[in-house]
Amino acid sequence: VSEMGSSITNIILPLLAITTLSATPGEIGLLRAMASIAVLLASIPSGVYIDRFNKRSLMVVCDLVRAAILVTVPLFAFYDQLSMYWLYAVSFLCSVFSVAFGIAYHSYYPIFVQRKDLPEANSKIETTESAARVSGPGIGTFMAGWIGAPLTLLFDVVSYIASAVLLSFTKADEPSKVKATKRPPLLQEIGEGFKLLYANSVLARTAVTTIGSMFCLAMMNAVFLYYLIADLKLSPQMVGIVFFIGEGGGLLAAILASALMRSVGSAKIMWWVVFLSPAGFLLNGAESHPLLLPTLYLCLTSIRFVLFDIAQYSYRQSSCPLESLGKVTASIRTCIGIAAASGAIIGGWLGSVVSPAASIFIATVLMCVSSLPVVFSALRHTRDIEDLPALVHFDR
Repeated sequence: VSEMGSSITNIILPLLAITTLSATPGEIGLLRAMASIAVLLASIPSGVYIDRFNKRSLMVVCDLVRAAILVTVPLFAFYDQLSMYWLYAVSFLCSVFSVAFGIAYHSYYPIFVQRKDLPEANSKIETTESAARVSGPGIGTFMAGWIGAPLTLLFDVVSYIASAVLLSFTKADEPSKVKATKRPPLLQEIGEGFKLLYANSVLARTAVTTIGSMFCLAMMNAVFLYYLIADLKLSPQMVGIVFFIGEGGGLLAAILASALMRSVGSAKIMWWVVFLSPAGFLLNGAESHPLLLPTLYLCLTSIRFVLFDIAQYSYRQSSCPLESLGKVTASIRTCIGIAAASGAIIGGWLGSVVSPAASIFIATVLMCVSSLPVVFSALRHTRDIEDLPALVHFDR
């Protein structure tokens, strides 16, 4: 439910900026970057402290705070006080609490899901998230054409409140925390997260590919919506169709992920899907096929990221000590935050000074390069994540 609202906001905020505030590609890139900057700044503190507190209660608080922040956008729009600066602030603040929610979320369900069932659990969770990503942009763009972009954001406000209510009635809870008499320094805990993250070459290579891929994806996302509207002249409704069908590839991949990992191998699938990285080159001919090729690009890219993420989440969760999973996840998200923030800014800048198409082309080339650490890793000869090396505890 929460993911549905977030997927609406992710497309409505830049759409609102483009259509109402006449934002440039550079401004859209900065708007996208605010979310990534929030990931960069909030991931490490969130990961360290999430391991100390009740994760479910924290998720409820994050939902309610995000609802309160987001409701200001339609209010400011109603009184004609909306500006790009406030959209930057809303994007940043909502993303800070989304970071805390996401780290708590992915550290919560491994508590009551058996390790051997994590690939299937991640597949089912990714299915729900992909379903939200499929329907969210379509619903958002159609609603924006009907009632306007600001009022459409109220759907996200309602979704956060509904998520908080549903989480409040969730019975599965984590064991009671044992209060430590003396906690290690923050920097020491941060160091432990990075130390665990790079404890073996396979995890390091998947992390490098993940971080590099997110840099490239942020470059593309910074200009993709602008490219569809300004360059290909698609209406908001047609943009909705592109996202609805394109993200449908990710939904299908999530639904079939469990079966695919059993057939191909939960580790080997990470090696295979990186070969979908050149999908962005399809947009070179998009002016001749303005609906088909962007949809196909988005479909293949969604499949690539969904399958890779399910497999690498499962490996990280199954090999990392539970009490340190929040710190390890935070370490990865911090690196992703740096990559995504810089990627969004660079992508928007290139879209302004050269063209959105050039920005997408360069990002696609870099996406292929970022896949090389996985291509030349042990994943090529390993079938399942159970056969990969496990992380170990490090003495403080």
